[in-house]
Amino acid sequence: MKWSVDIKGTLSPLSILTAFWQKPNTIAYPTVKKVTAKGYRGFHTNLLKDCIGCANCQDVCMNEAIDMIPIEEDKNTKNSSGCIPRIDYGRCCWCSLCTDVCPPSSLKLEEDCIWANDNSNNFLYMPKDK
Repeated sequence: MKWSVDIKGTLSPLSILTAFWQKPNTIAYPTVKKVTAKGYRGFHTNLLKDCIGCANCQDVCMNEAIDMIPIEEDKNTKNSSGCIPRIDYGRCCWCSLCTDVCPPSSLKLEEDCIWANDNSNNFLYMPKDK
């Protein structure tokens, strides 16, 4: 049996050293934010001055991610029920059906979509008032 040195096989692991001079393929997230696409479905916003508390969003939600909770202060005289929607982002699938059935169009989806937390109670989200 003849023995020979495999130079190519021996040196091929060293080819990874060329990666030191390449630009990264990822972005540095906290400092550089990626531009979201137009029409992206992110978190909910609710114009509390327009919300009438009709609970259509709760009725149409197939994942039962929306429930109506009473509000302490009266922000809207048109809100006869005195309740506003609360979204459980652990159950929400961002289908946007709730925004489609909102009669005054007070419930909308914004472009903000990053939410990370280790406490599951923080996923019960009150829509922001824009």
